[in-house]
Amino acid sequence: MARSKLTDTPVQLMEKEGAVLFSLVKGEQREFPVELDFVLDVTAGYVFEAVVVEAENVTDQTEAPTTLKSSGAQVVINVRIPVYTGLWFTATEYTLEQVVMHEGIYYKLMTETLTDSISPPNNDNWVVTNLATVYLQFMSTLSSTWAQSPQVSSPSYGFFELRVTEPANAVMTETWKPVRGMVEILFSPTDIVADP
Repeated sequence: MARSKLTDTPVQLMEKEGAVLFSLVKGEQREFPVELDFVLDVTAGYVFEAVVVEAENVTDQTEAPTTLKSSGAQVVINVRIPVYTGLWFTATEYTLEQVVMHEGIYYKLMTETLTDSISPPNNDNWVVTNLATVYLQFMSTLSSTWAQSPQVSSPSYGFFELRVTEPANAVMTETWKPVRGMVEILFSPTDIVADP
């Protein structure tokens, strides 16, 4: 598999080649799904680590930096693993985002709580999913300690990487780094105005 430089950033996250670009407005709090094509079940004991390290941002930059900020901020990004509850059973209480299997298909609950689940999960309350997806959670404070805040026409950047390590009981514990690239932080007027 060919590897790309961290600064080669196409827009599409799910491309097989190249690096990714997560574009956020300063203060946004977002969750992004990442489907891992080499993992069958992310709930099977894999270890996930996602980080962003501050780039050497400068005032009025017109391109993404290609170097790290000396002693810059290092932020751990939470990786949410879906809760797989096993086979769907009638009259069982399920909560938002739980995953069940019914007739060989995985379903994820899209409503807050389903206490009276008498009909199978192939209805509007559920969506078809898989067990190869994790969710990256970028918090609103991601760039709050960066030396250079984004300006109206000049974003700030950090370098991103997701590491996946298989369970320790394997013959040889393998580690992959399937998603790498940059995080772009754009200027936000609401970030500079005091909250009401």
